[in-house]
Amino acid sequence: MGLTAAILGALGGIAAVLGVLDILEVTSDRLIHDNLTWVFWMYAAIILILGAIAFLLGRKQNYED
Repeated sequence: MGLTAAILGALGGIAAVLGVLDILEVTSDRLIHDNLTWVFWMYAAIILILGAIAFLLGRKQNYED
């Protein structure tokens, strides 16, 4: 599950960067599609990063009694 957490965290980071680029209006047109505004990218980043945290904390710990 650590690999899944890393992948979700990376995707969340990319989504956050795309959201910031859209907020700052780096390009005059939308990056991927007209309907994907900065709000979409930020919500996607939040969900992906929370998913990464959930996968990271959900790892099974091996405790010896």
